[in-house]
Amino acid sequence: MSVMKRMKFRLYASLGISAAIGMTFGVLPCGFGGSETAYADSMGRQNMYRLYNPNSGEHFYTANGIERNQLVYAGWRYEGIGWVAPVRSAHPVYRLYNPYVGDHHYTLNGNERNMLVRQGWRYEGIGWYSADRNRAYPLYRQYNPRAVRGTHNYTLNGNERNMLLRAGWRDEGIAWYGIGPGKSAPVPQYLRPSGGAYPNLNQVVDLNIEVSIAKQRVYVKNGPRVIYTMIASTGVANTTPRGKYYVTGRGASFYNPNEGMGANYWVQWYGDFLFHSVPTDANGRYIISEANKLGHPASHGCVRLSIPDAQWFYRELPNGTPIWIH
Repeated sequence: MSVMKRMKFRLYASLGISAAIGMTFGVLPCGFGGSETAYADSMGRQNMYRLYNPNSGEHFYTANGIERNQLVYAGWRYEGIGWVAPVRSAHPVYRLYNPYVGDHHYTLNGNERNMLVRQGWRYEGIGWYSADRNRAYPLYRQYNPRAVRGTHNYTLNGNERNMLLRAGWRDEGIAWYGIGPGKSAPVPQYLRPSGGAYPNLNQVVDLNIEVSIAKQRVYVKNGPRVIYTMIASTGVANTTPRGKYYVTGRGASFYNPNEGMGANYWVQWYGDFLFHSVPTDANGRYIISEANKLGHPASHGCVRLSIPDAQWFYRELPNGTPIWIH
């Protein structure tokens, strides 16, 4: 093994605990066990899910749908199916975890696995398998020498690999092989308009807003006719006031230290009660775990909207617009 490789292995295990002090999300134990039985890669197919931690920069990969769902609930972004792997083959991909910084590493190389274990990494078993014969779907591996966490990236996408190399990542070749292509996840609801193109509110003669707490929807109306529908989140435990109100003001953003969250693009309709985007943290970053609740009661009484929907209301909804909440 080269001197450079040995130095990098020592770096993996010596990363300081201080890097883990920031906000982190836990990853479940692998649960695959340590079996290394060889199989042909024709025994079935499984989707490999790719997730991203916006706080640490780590990409995470798993075949376990329950693990994926729990990480999404904890605030990880689901990026879709990274590739399709064989259910079994003669070439296991090992999964390891660095408890000092909360980072994962994946490798076909048993020697690399063993060296990382000696340096303090935890071996979590076989994560998935590489194709035995199929070479149509190579997973490229890149290394970021400047990162403390999220040091490696694995992708089928040659354009993604090349972009990272131009940004200073190091090309480490092919990590393993899949047996099928990936598929990007749909854009999350909180990042997109609820109903496509927005109508021009300047042309609406009898503009009014209806909020249905039961349906978690906001209806933009021209008189009695609905012209646009938005997915919303009202208050938990019936904390959103019911009644008739009017738009009274607006602002670009706010932060409430007592609640530990704020939001962007607020439109006021009664006291401290607002329409606004999904929540942000103290640093102005959207809180993904809260954003994923859109469509369900989740707020302290305000009406949460997707980021584009909230921005549209902030820019276009006139003061004095009547609002009916029921």
